[in-house]
Amino acid sequence: MIPKQQIEAAKQANLPDVLRSLGIEIVLSGANFQSKNHDSLKFFRQNGVWLYKWWSRNGEVGDGIQYLMRHCLLSFPEAVAALSGSPITQKKAPAHNQRHISEPRSGKTPKWQTESEKLIQFSRSCLFGPNGKERLSYLVQERGLQIDTIRQRCLGWLPPKKQMPSKLVIPSYDSRRNLIRIRFRMDKSGPEQERYRISKGSNPKDPFPINVVSGKPVMILESELDAILIAQEAGDFIGVLGMGTTALKFDGAIADYLIKNIPAVLISLDNDQSGRAKTTQLIKQFPHALNWPVPERCGKDPGEAWKQMCLRKWVKSGLEKSKK
Repeated sequence: MIPKQQIEAAKQANLPDVLRSLGIEIVLSGANFQSKNHDSLKFFRQNGVWLYKWWSRNGEVGDGIQYLMRHCLLSFPEAVAALSGSPITQKKAPAHNQRHISEPRSGKTPKWQTESEKLIQFSRSCLFGPNGKERLSYLVQERGLQIDTIRQRCLGWLPPKKQMPSKLVIPSYDSRRNLIRIRFRMDKSGPEQERYRISKGSNPKDPFPINVVSGKPVMILESELDAILIAQEAGDFIGVLGMGTTALKFDGAIADYLIKNIPAVLISLDNDQSGRAKTTQLIKQFPHALNWPVPERCGKDPGEAWKQMCLRKWVKSGLEKSKK
């Protein structure tokens, strides 16, 4: 248990300073603060406790702990620690009681890991540099991602070089922050060319997990960008697995984990022939799974549908239906 005094100290901590330390850009708004990128997101102090209210998201409100959990994807202990400035003094569970999803196999070699991380860091500097504005705008305006999410998930962009076209850089990590793969989304591709490609040495055979823990529902999505979007919008109550491709197979330890430790699975693949065929396979593999794509009238996937529907409510509706 986290001491009550530490939780209270976290709620009364200087939230603006903590947000800045995490790279979240906020500006003064009268006596209070607001997000630099979302002027409807306000931070204010009330009765000694820092709170936030996001007017454009149905007036979502909460304290600093809740903000870090919902929008920075921290766990409750991590959020309390970040705000209180003190390490969490919880008893560690015995090893045999810790139940997490089986760790995916990371990239092939330590050298690949090192070189890939250098590429990721360079691509991040390009995305947030003067030449990356168009791609950054695409991620925010077309894919629904917040700047904080883009930073946290280490998304980047590489400008064209010689014969290589420009491309988004989408890294996938396991829950221990080991790099699994790097997927590229080409800014332009010919009619015979693939829009998405992966870097040499990447592991294409395992899903990209975000917030997947025992006892928590999971949503399976096709694209890593869609997985990141759902984690942003609903990561406090559902974990996500980004497949990257419908060719990926859930077998072995991962399939066993989903069956034994996850109470509900929502399958939310793309509204196309490939997505529907893969969904049929997964429904047979996971008896407790529910087919829950976005409504076709709203688009092919969450990345298209977010402009026309509230993804958070859609996820909650799926979980409610899965209980019936």
